[in-house]
Amino acid sequence: MNKKLLNLALVAIATMLMLSCSKTENGNVEYIPFQETDDGQWGMISMDGKVLFKDEFKNKPTIVRDGRFFVRTKEGVWEMYDASEKPKKIGDDYAHTSGFRNGRALVAIKNQPVSIIDTEGKIIKKLDKIENHEVDGVRAYKGNYAVFMTVDSLWGAIDKDGDCVVKPEYYSLNNCGDGKFIGVNAKYKKFVQKEQKNKVKISVINTTGKVLFDFSADKYENTQNQFTDGKLAISVKKDGKETWGIIDDKGEMVVKPSSKLKSIGSINGDVFTYNNGDGWGLMNIKGETLIRAKYEFLYYDEDKTLIAVVKDGDSYEYKYIDIKDNQIGDDTYVEATLYSMFDGKHAWVKPNDKIYSLIDKECKQIDGLPDIVNIGTYEGESYIESDFVDLEKLIAAFGIKDNGVMGFDTKSTPKEVVKKAVELNSVGGSKEHPAGTPYWFDYTNNITLMKDVNGVIAAVCFYFSGNLSRQTYKTQRIIDYEFDDYYWYHDNKIPTGYVWNKVTPNMFGVVISNEGRMHGKLRTLFNTFTKKFKEIGTIAKQNNGAIVFSLKNGMRAVLTMAKDKVSVFWGDLKPVKDIDISEYKDACEEDDLSNISYGYLNELFPDKNIIEADTTAVDTVVVD
Repeated sequence: MNKKLLNLALVAIATMLMLSCSKTENGNVEYIPFQETDDGQWGMISMDGKVLFKDEFKNKPTIVRDGRFFVRTKEGVWEMYDASEKPKKIGDDYAHTSGFRNGRALVAIKNQPVSIIDTEGKIIKKLDKIENHEVDGVRAYKGNYAVFMTVDSLWGAIDKDGDCVVKPEYYSLNNCGDGKFIGVNAKYKKFVQKEQKNKVKISVINTTGKVLFDFSADKYENTQNQFTDGKLAISVKKDGKETWGIIDDKGEMVVKPSSKLKSIGSINGDVFTYNNGDGWGLMNIKGETLIRAKYEFLYYDEDKTLIAVVKDGDSYEYKYIDIKDNQIGDDTYVEATLYSMFDGKHAWVKPNDKIYSLIDKECKQIDGLPDIVNIGTYEGESYIESDFVDLEKLIAAFGIKDNGVMGFDTKSTPKEVVKKAVELNSVGGSKEHPAGTPYWFDYTNNITLMKDVNGVIAAVCFYFSGNLSRQTYKTQRIIDYEFDDYYWYHDNKIPTGYVWNKVTPNMFGVVISNEGRMHGKLRTLFNTFTKKFKEIGTIAKQNNGAIVFSLKNGMRAVLTMAKDKVSVFWGDLKPVKDIDISEYKDACEEDDLSNISYGYLNELFPDKNIIEADTTAVDTVVVD
């Protein structure tokens, strides 16, 4: 899916900053992790430079808010600790966590839905269902509100106690900003997918779920993703050129798009940063230039303080300035952060490539700091995904039978299976050759459908007795030359198109990887598949990671567990005696954490990952 659709994603205006903006509406940061050597353990230091503890954790902790922080273990779970000289573990083991905001954290206990907890680990509310919709996951709190997504891909919002304030009626919904959400109602889904912007309405919604006003998606070329101080930056396109302006929270234009405004950055009260094509400066809503557009980048922090970025050869220098363009302090830095990211009084900077330092609002370095070579500013996941999977319900969704899957069987045609693949967006096409036409399948005897079952993506495989389609030809006879009553000729084969072959499936498969919420569940998934195939067959042979079944219809099935996936294939396979499962005898799920889901980025249209079939398993079981 096109992530730029409707252009509602956040404008990337802060890429030059070391860290993204996070205003103190989420609560002040009390401590951050630090290292004194690159290979050392992590400690914690306060925002006024006092070391809480040193060399305590091998893995980097999150920042501290509300006296709590989290550390991921080597097994891939999060543990919560109190911020004390000798940190004590509190609460449960968590598959996912947002970190704390204003006394609340969003977590998913292992094998459980998302919950809201307090600082003692007590569950305030379990978010398994909201408004009778099963919850897939919840974005981290922004202030006192969090946006959630249901398993049927609807978006809504809750308050800090988990009560629904915006019903799950939206195809997309941005995080709360200035007490308002920006979203697209689900009734416009088909028009969004067809990129028919003129048929889509974008809604501005308050924290009680009331729509304040709508505007057509084609009214503006681009918008920022949330309101700030009652204002939203928008852009229009005219004669191929994009210019920016600002509307208020009633939809009225307060700064008209102008050729002077090629881009708008941060808005604060009645001033905003802007780019005129040559550089970044500061302007007020009256159109008066406060700082000439001369910087490589300019970001408004708070309390009339800005970070200015100046190019120095091939590198960049960062400095703090006021709204009159006077530098604060005498130093420049190779990296700099916003005061509003932490406690509003201190910022972390990097005076050189080797060490970090802490400064106050006058840009004076805090005395008595240890040597700090690395700092940590990770505060938790941006999307806290439910870790609960009903495995029996998951497997039931495939409709597995001894002679088929997903309603297809050994009499199904390539055309029927490919049609389903098109419905599931599992195959592509072109303008000349649309998706699902025989043109795409003359080289292969198999097709894979990507099926989403409540957020778990599975590959459903179909293997046919021959290639799914073939190219057709007509014969044109060419006379080469004639002599008396004799002539010589040759026949040309001229392509006329493609048609489906009369082939049928002889093998089926389902492959599920351990990505996202499936991490740590492969053994249980393997056992659940075993239970299912015992209903339609008997075990012929097995080891720790594989089982061969003799099915009631005379066919065979092979269930295997690899380090990162569970696969099952069944149909006209090799005889049981010829199926070698020895490579799976020591099977176990990998400890690699790279497949653990860290949640969606703050995008309105996230893509789904693609799962590849287990080719090793296929080679093991194919017919002779």
